Amino acid sequence: MKKINLFLLGISMLTTVVFVSCNKEAEKAASIPTHPDETTASMIAEDGNNPDETMMTASADGKTSLTATNSVNAGRNRGGHFLYTESNESGTNQIFVYEINHDGTLSLQGSAASGGAGAGSGLGSQGAIAISGDHQWLFAVNAGSNSVSSFRVNTDGSLTLAHTESSEGQKPVSLSFHGDLLYVLNFDSDNIHGFRVGAGGTLTHVEGSTRSLSGTGVVPPQISFTPNGRFLVVTEKATNKISSFKVKDDGSVEPDVATNSVGQTPFGFDFGRDDFMIVSNAAGGADGAGSATSYRVDGKGTPRDVNGAVPNFQGAPCWVATTEFGRFAFVSNTGSNSLSSYYIAPGGKLFLINKAVVSTDKAPADIVVASNNFNVYNLNVNSGTITGFHRTFLGGLQSIGSVTGLPASVVGLATF
Repeated sequence: MKKINLFLLGISMLTTVVFVSCNKEAEKAASIPTHPDETTASMIAEDGNNPDETMMTASADGKTSLTATNSVNAGRNRGGHFLYTESNESGTNQIFVYEINHDGTLSLQGSAASGGAGAGSGLGSQGAIAISGDHQWLFAVNAGSNSVSSFRVNTDGSLTLAHTESSEGQKPVSLSFHGDLLYVLNFDSDNIHGFRVGAGGTLTHVEGSTRSLSGTGVVPPQISFTPNGRFLVVTEKATNKISSFKVKDDGSVEPDVATNSVGQTPFGFDFGRDDFMIVSNAAGGADGAGSATSYRVDGKGTPRDVNGAVPNFQGAPCWVATTEFGRFAFVSNTGSNSLSSYYIAPGGKLFLINKAVVSTDKAPADIVVASNNFNVYNLNVNSGTITGFHRTFLGGLQSIGSVTGLPASVVGLATF
């Protein structure tokens, strides 16, 4: 990654948590501008070398598009681009398949039964479905039947159910995949469990992989491997902690090490430039009290914050997605019906670009950046919609329309 040395001056609605005021660092950061001024824009542009921006061009009418070499990224995908979400309905849980058209809009292609039942209401989690890096396999939780399913991803984007196994806990809500390991987070039983994914998508339980979180009733929203696969990280909304698990050579994990979060009600997270972990802080859903924190995960798996909880002045920031080269993070604010944009600077410092870069439909939840690093999609649970955007310069977003008709229980987004 290119490095520069510039400095700038400048929860979920589904879970009830007692509100705690933002910490002093967040209050001190409140003077940071929420729109890019000339100095901010210069920093973000990285002297014209920001790779998340150099892959875009601007037309005479001010609209952005991909450069010719990035127009479709067809070489990185098999036959097309697709987006997935799951119904999470209490009867037959289904995975909906959308084709991503050349202009970034979505077309429903069909659905596949997941082999289990959903919860019938939202999960308040990030990562309910996950896709393998080679786009061969998709995985989904069945929160109503305490199981996990694997699917073969066909060349036309359709899914073939391969295997369903017990999650070894109650109410699975989040998944993460790395190498041939798949781990699931069980909400009601406050534990995690691992599988090896074998030929044909078979899920084999990993002995010694079931581990408890820091306590009971911790209200965990997400599990994820660190990019190097050495640790698993789980956020805990009720305890304001982040639990880390070291992954052993045999695929099992050591007991958790819990660290106090910087920012209240840590929720969703994603990894940005140089593997810094960007976590949204929902602040108990209090209006205007949200923030996000950048962490460096050290060699022991402990998250170390970089520059505190950086406020976005929105309600219930819950879900996070970062761009391919990790310069930008987008946060969905469930309580404010908006998305925020942040810049991740060299060294991991986090800066708010725009507290409400775009308004959304009701209760924005899951958010994802497509594999072309240009299209961004967010799920709006109270409106039953998925809205698409094109990225613009300086962390901007431009709406390209929505698809409708999704059930209120819908959860999860995955794309390639």
